[in-house]
Amino acid sequence: MATSKLSAVNTLLAIIGEAPVNSLNPPLTGDASLAERTLDELSREVQGAGWSWNTMLYDSIPLDASTGQSQLPGNTLAVRFNPLSYPTQRFVLRGLRLYDRIKNTYDLRTSLGVAMTGNNSDLVAELVEELVWDSIPETGRRYIMIRAGRIFSNRAVTSSSIESYTQEDEANALQILKRTEDMAQNYNFISGPDDMYGGRVTTNFGPDILSR
Repeated sequence: MATSKLSAVNTLLAIIGEAPVNSLNPPLTGDASLAERTLDELSREVQGAGWSWNTMLYDSIPLDASTGQSQLPGNTLAVRFNPLSYPTQRFVLRGLRLYDRIKNTYDLRTSLGVAMTGNNSDLVAELVEELVWDSIPETGRRYIMIRAGRIFSNRAVTSSSIESYTQEDEANALQILKRTEDMAQNYNFISGPDDMYGGRVTTNFGPDILSR
């Protein structure tokens, strides 16, 4: 059975010896509130690294015809561009808008490699999106829960034995998550992972969370 958010919050509470809650209906107080906030914080951190299940290809980033500015979805955590198509890291994410760091502007109408038709552009990018808990695969939920549990236990109480136990669980959960990610990305020892752009990538955009 998939780990529900309520179950994850109660797991965090159990780590510090607190009684479970029956629901996450507001207002949550005390340790339950802290547990949910910690879970949300770590979910955003882990998802921000970008995984196969929360990275979507957009083959036409919309730009406002009058200002040339982009307005990305509110759940955007990061943006990735194919370095072969957009070298020199020209476009970066600032807030929820793309910024041309060569021209120092949010107006992308005259940016190199960008053509517009109305409010549509031919700007292609991968958007890393923050998913709600129920949309995260089970391996991701479990890693987030265990990582959050270790941090929550440090915030709520000081116990080296609790930290040592959950840190070991975190390492195991991360290995499982990495294995499922490898399968989803169809990694190949010789040519690398399958690319969403219709071929093989030459640069690995793997989640930086793995090196922490």
